Amino acid sequence: MTLPAQESLTLTLENIPVSDHPGLVLIEIHEIAYGGETPVTSMPGHPSYTKLALVKQTPQVPQNFRAEHSLVGAGQNVVLYWDGPTNLTYGIRYPDGSVERVNPPVRPAPIPYGPYHHTPTRSLTRGTTYTLVAGTPGSDGHIQEGYFLTTTVHALIPEFESGARALWVEGTTDRGRVTFTGDGVKVEDHNRVLGTVEAGTADVHDVRTGKVGGKAADSGWIDFPGTGITVHHGPGDDLGVVTAERIDVNGVNTEWVGDRDRGKGWIGFPQSGIDVRKDGGQEPGTVAADKADLNGVNTAWVQGRGTTDGRIEFPQSGIDVRRDGGQERGTVSADTADLNSVTAQWVEGPSGTKSRLAFTDTGVKISDPDGHRGTIVAGETNVRSVVTPWVSGPQEGAGWITFRVEGVDVMQHSKVSFGTIRAAAYEEKHGGTGRPLHRRLDPYAWPPKSDKKTPSASSSLREDPE
Repeated sequence: MTLPAQESLTLTLENIPVSDHPGLVLIEIHEIAYGGETPVTSMPGHPSYTKLALVKQTPQVPQNFRAEHSLVGAGQNVVLYWDGPTNLTYGIRYPDGSVERVNPPVRPAPIPYGPYHHTPTRSLTRGTTYTLVAGTPGSDGHIQEGYFLTTTVHALIPEFESGARALWVEGTTDRGRVTFTGDGVKVEDHNRVLGTVEAGTADVHDVRTGKVGGKAADSGWIDFPGTGITVHHGPGDDLGVVTAERIDVNGVNTEWVGDRDRGKGWIGFPQSGIDVRKDGGQEPGTVAADKADLNGVNTAWVQGRGTTDGRIEFPQSGIDVRRDGGQERGTVSADTADLNSVTAQWVEGPSGTKSRLAFTDTGVKISDPDGHRGTIVAGETNVRSVVTPWVSGPQEGAGWITFRVEGVDVMQHSKVSFGTIRAAAYEEKHGGTGRPLHRRLDPYAWPPKSDKKTPSASSSLREDPE
């Protein structure tokens, strides 16, 4: 540094502690000075000494009010420091106007002036300006305010109970921005295009979006076309799966419906109706229902719910009734059967203890429950031929006819006694003899009718003996 002629340089040294007590203080200054017009090749070896007598006075007001840290994080305490006379009463005033009294520190010896520190009881939630209030206590115990000093401490993460107003809020590193619009907020990334909101839970009344998807790149996602919603999976447009405990809808359009386990049954919907499949494959499955109201059923067979129940098969010729879940012929039970034809080996009453009608190669055979020959009871029988040992009338004690090799025997009153043959007579003229003739009748021609003509020579006629 070069000074003009006749100029000087004044050096001021401040805040040098010399004593803790007021009064006269002797200060000795050691000074080494060199330079000037003549160049200096080396430093002088001996300094010059100057002694000064100073009178130190005790300050009468507090000073140097400060905070240990001007930026405080969560959970960190605020510590305030200052120096001041010990004969004053101190308090810390908060921004809301309340004052917190400061207790004087315990000192080893009384001094008129000394350091103080205090930790406010209130936690710091945002930037706060603390005011040091110093004075003498009044008669009411309150501080008679005389001196004021302030210092401000900021919170690393401020909190605002009543809210904060701003046009927008921006991050410090990634520079994402939230802008407050008339409708709400708009989230943008650092390029000022719409950004992403990440949250553990979003509780909103309404969401309007083009699509909703999972966080992973291969997660499912839902888009919202004009017809409703479409569920996709993966990064493409492949349709996804909806999993829910219950779905309440008015209609479902789908190619198939199946259980969550792909190895179980499923239903397909062809153009002709529905197809029930089993085991996750193409084999037809089983429909279980309490009641089925259908216009028609096309099936190979119908069976009871048990595997050993009877079943009905539908061959091309008609129907086959099977029993015990196998191929053995079963029994049809019905109140009435209206059929054009019945083909059976035998017919029996419903109780199993009735007579049976069997169909042999030569005709029919009637048996009683014990297997013996049975009885035909009918109002009228029209047959071509009857082969029987005897014939009897229906009432008790009626006559009966036995058929022997020699001919027939007419019996009466259930006794072996010859009876009487009675018949309606009809006459036919034969060659003008006037003798009554009996004509052999054709089968099923009953009663006989006379044609009132003379039989020809080829007629099977026989004369009654006189």
